[in-house]
This record gives sequence, structure tokens and C-alpha cells, in this order.
Amino acid sequence: MNAHTKRSGGCLCGAVRFEISLGKPQFDICHCAMCRQWCAGPFMGVHCQRPATMTKSEGLQWYRSSQWAERGFCSRCGTSLFWRLADNPNVFSASIDSLDDAAGLELDRHFFSDSKPARYEFADARPRVTAAELMAEFGFSPDT
Repeated sequence: MNAHTKRSGGCLCGAVRFEISLGKPQFDICHCAMCRQWCAGPFMGVHCQRPATMTKSEGLQWYRSSQWAERGFCSRCGTSLFWRLADNPNVFSASIDSLDDAAGLELDRHFFSDSKPARYEFADARPRVTAAELMAEFGFSPDT
């Protein structure tokens, strides 16, 4: 497995194992309320070139968390694993902390920066993208 473009990962209990192909060696941080509730903190996701290849999927479940997104998790141990667009599952992110090795991945951007609570702060100077800016990138209207 090429360490720069391919990574393996899984859940805490081992009921879900996968391999991903990275588009770029980068990750984003999402501060939206749903991600924070789902992960008990901001979601740090690695954008993949295509959906994960499952090597073990006994515990994998998907939850439609909004009109436009789904979240994948292990139904046995509760590990937050994946985020994808509901109508285009090729727009796919894997949790950086579900990877066996996240070395060499660099922060690209922060999403939903206008939803980030005041109780924490990241010291980096990476771009902060608001909810409206991100929705426009995905082609969604503000009411979606």
C-alpha cells in the first residue's frame, strides 16, 4: 500500500476495517453542531478519491443526519468513521483518527467556522470557511 495515497483504518472494536485512497494528503476540520455532537468534538476528515473499500463491514451502519449528508459508524463500538453526501456518495470523508497511520496529513481548512463554539480554538492560520460558503461550494441553497 502506497503510504502517500492509500491508508487503512477501522473502528475501535475491529468490526469495521477499510482502505481509502487519498486525493491529497490533507484533512479538514468541521465545527458544525452535528459533527460536534456526533464526535464529541470537531470532525477531522480526510477527503477520499472514492468511497472506502471495506475489508470488514460487520458493524458498519449509515445514518442520514440531514437532507444532504450521511454518517457511517460502527454499530458495535460506536466509532465515528465516515461522512458522505447522501445523493453523491463519491463525496466521501474518513475520520482521520480512524486511520491506522495519519502521518504526513496536513490541515487544509476549517468548515462551519461560524458554528465553532468559543470554548475551543485552533492556533493554525488555515482558511476558515463559513456554513454559507461551504453550502455554495456543494451547490446547496441556504434553506437546504
